[in-house]
Amino acid sequence: MKLINRIAIAIIILLQVSFFSIIETTPRMFLLNSTVYKTLTIFLVMCLLIFNIIFNFDRLNKPRRYHFILFVVISIMAYLLVLWGSQCAYQQSVLVTLKNSYVYFMFVLYLVLVLFFNDERETNFLLQVVKYVGGIYSVVLIVQAVLFNRGITFLDFGSYGLNPIYDSFGPIFHFIRIANAADFISFAMLVTGVDVLIHKEKKRMLIGSGLLLIDYLYIVFVSGTRMYMIADMLIIMAIVVIVAVKKYKGLIFGLLTVMTVGGFMGIPLVINSFIGGKRKLSFDMRLGEIQYYADKIFHNGWFGIGFPDSKRYDQLLHGPANSHILMANANYFLEDIGILGIVVVFGVLGLIGLIYFGYLLVTAFIQAQGRYKQAILLIILYLVSTAATLSLLDPQRIFYLFFIVYLIEYLTNHAPSKDLEEI
Repeated sequence: MKLINRIAIAIIILLQVSFFSIIETTPRMFLLNSTVYKTLTIFLVMCLLIFNIIFNFDRLNKPRRYHFILFVVISIMAYLLVLWGSQCAYQQSVLVTLKNSYVYFMFVLYLVLVLFFNDERETNFLLQVVKYVGGIYSVVLIVQAVLFNRGITFLDFGSYGLNPIYDSFGPIFHFIRIANAADFISFAMLVTGVDVLIHKEKKRMLIGSGLLLIDYLYIVFVSGTRMYMIADMLIIMAIVVIVAVKKYKGLIFGLLTVMTVGGFMGIPLVINSFIGGKRKLSFDMRLGEIQYYADKIFHNGWFGIGFPDSKRYDQLLHGPANSHILMANANYFLEDIGILGIVVVFGVLGLIGLIYFGYLLVTAFIQAQGRYKQAILLIILYLVSTAATLSLLDPQRIFYLFFIVYLIEYLTNHAPSKDLEEI
């Protein structure tokens, strides 16, 4: 049964990278599995859950603590309430409402992982799969970026695939910009960082450090995603500090001082990279999105905009026609405003949910022990640094959210074994 579970979850993880984007994505495949549609992923995860409940019930029946289970149950109830509210407010069928909100059924991933992958060996297997898939994918994407300048293309560059930006090249090596894979690679960097912190064997740390470097090279030189550049650099810095602080306190203190001073000096440059030059129009669009969507938090009273039919309510979802005349095909998107998008959809329920989730993160950190506490701190840093513009409840990232919640669950409820450094 363990082997079947491992094969199934490995395939599901590979689906998140479209099997390294080697196979061309057709329109039908795009609707089943892509950064926008997670139909196949949710279907397979549900099948895996049902299969394990039937044939692996003994494991399910074991008593254990669940730090986030109440949050997940409450979230499901809130989803069902907003589902019903949307159906009534917009006078649409249950099927239409489900079609525009089915991605929230990804919560079943959390149930599968905490119920049937909740021991050290299974968690270690998942960490290794994500870590190496991320590293391999980064290498493939970097090689493709290099070869593209020589006229060679072997990845799926179609509009349903990676869909690169052909007129946006990097400042140093002038690589084509392939941004679609950045979500998974950044997630893989977080998982790799967690693996480095909770397994401090020299060989494993060396491999993890190499994979982190490869992943970050993709983020900087190929994806060009500024928020991930910042968030992932913070992850790398945090790992270095946590790993080295015991042995090199003086050196770490000196480096942190220099980096802090340099950081303050570099703040104007960072701000200008977001709001100046070619990025000014994008920044203005982002401000317009925040102003527009903030007015929709109480659009339906006790909930926000909910789940309206995307065809009938296109202007509600993406702003009025005159909101994007400055840029061609530059509609407003909830995905651009980070965790604010959750509040815009769920209204007061979303705000309460975020506060409760934050409380659970803090209590998880307090309850965790040793290097597991360090790993949770790393996860919290990642969530905070990406919250402004990269909400994990967006369709392309919701898989990673429930995987991360599972990781925190594991780190909270398990005590790390003693190693030589901790004795």
